[in-house]
Amino acid sequence: MTRIYERDTDILFAKALEHVPAFATHFLKLVEGTGTLSRVLRQTPHHGAGHRGSIDLELRTSTDMLLLVENKIDAGYSVTRSGDPQPDRYEASVAALRARGIAAASVLLAPEVYLRGSRHAHRFNHQISYEALRQVLSGEDLALLDAAILQAVTPYDPVPNSSSATFFAEYEAFARRHFPKLVIKHNPNGNGVRPTESRTIYFDVPRTLHTWGRLPRPRMSLQCRDSTAPSASVKIMLGGWGMKAGELPVPTSLSEIGGYIRPAGRSLGLVIDTPQLDTQTPFIAQMVEIEAGLEAAERLARWWNNHGEALASWA
Repeated sequence: MTRIYERDTDILFAKALEHVPAFATHFLKLVEGTGTLSRVLRQTPHHGAGHRGSIDLELRTSTDMLLLVENKIDAGYSVTRSGDPQPDRYEASVAALRARGIAAASVLLAPEVYLRGSRHAHRFNHQISYEALRQVLSGEDLALLDAAILQAVTPYDPVPNSSSATFFAEYEAFARRHFPKLVIKHNPNGNGVRPTESRTIYFDVPRTLHTWGRLPRPRMSLQCRDSTAPSASVKIMLGGWGMKAGELPVPTSLSEIGGYIRPAGRSLGLVIDTPQLDTQTPFIAQMVEIEAGLEAAERLARWWNNHGEALASWA
């Protein structure tokens, strides 16, 4: 079964809230007294002082209430590098907004099995299950939601692979020492576990890339191997823009650094091809390829930080 990621359902819900009136109406009925929907934002910063991380969906209603939505499928609550857990961040954001006289509430959106099993669900002001939204979705959107519900019942349990764990640890240490402007996300699995199928290096976007106001919040990753493309690559991805890939011209400044544009799932990918890496082969034996990939990532990040704002005309 193809794994569904929370970013996939983030995009699904944002699109439905913006473009499917029946979905927006039904969603808001599940949160009493919130009027109608007037704005949908994705991946906004938390409002509490000193709290990092982002809010999955920030909804403004016609009554000027802000709904801060945390979307979950089967992953645990994330913790920032400073030890700041997600439920704390949402509570702090709601408190900060209310202190400024802004009506606000937090919403945990997840499959029923997740809501029942979470020890922290009560810390959100409202809980909405995926199942409660099925009746107002259809076609591919409903199929994606059902796949996420099924996945939540049979959660992902990574099988440790010591070679993978060693490779990723050495890769992160090398990047931190030689490419300090590229900040790699910490391992999402506990105790340093890396499964055999783990082949993607994710970059910490707030610490690596600028966020441009009129563009979707970017994501950035480097794939050691990509079975869906002719080459491994490093990509900056703009969520929900995949359909634009065939319509947009490649900026000259991007092509000059070896970059091009292609769809990456539902996202638009700004891509530079990189050498393939093998997570089961010792790190030292792939130094030339590893350095070439990180140099490409550095070029792409520098390009985005210098030229990304020019892409606002695509919005």
